[in-house]
Amino acid sequence: TKNPMAKLKKDVLDKRTRLLYGAPASLTKEEIIEFLQQVKISFYAIDESHCISEWGHDFRPEYRRIRPIINKIGTAPLIALTATATPKVQHDIQKNLDMLDAQVFKSSFRRHNLYYEIRPKVHATKEIIKFILAHQNKSGIIYCLSRKMVEELAETLKVNGIKALPYHAGMDAMTR
Repeated sequence: TKNPMAKLKKDVLDKRTRLLYGAPASLTKEEIIEFLQQVKISFYAIDESHCISEWGHDFRPEYRRIRPIINKIGTAPLIALTATATPKVQHDIQKNLDMLDAQVFKSSFRRHNLYYEIRPKVHATKEIIKFILAHQNKSGIIYCLSRKMVEELAETLKVNGIKALPYHAGMDAMTR
């Protein structure tokens, strides 16, 4: 199909796509809401839910509209996920999503299967390349502060014979 949205809708309706991930901004489109009203939604998961809170570090107004949109689409169980909620942010999330009586599960950000290392940024790119070459046949994620840095670092890694792909929010859906 030449229209990716038409194919996606067909796949969802035919139950070939069983997990649908979308940005809150796309939920504000009437066409999307009307489509989702036709689908039996079993569960809503709000990732990065700290964006709901005006007290959070990454407040985004479109996140504040999620609950009214969910109510319009159809009710189903809801979970809000974040790794960065202070008690004030947590309360704001619960209040905005109308889930003040929800159970809250907390755990440490420390993950035993992940290795974190912070180094001074003196020769960062050279050290990244050296580190990757010392850990061949392993995979990893390198976080950068900007989309431009993501693109530049991925290109530098490729030039140095390292398999690398950039990934960021500015990429079109097909590339992602």
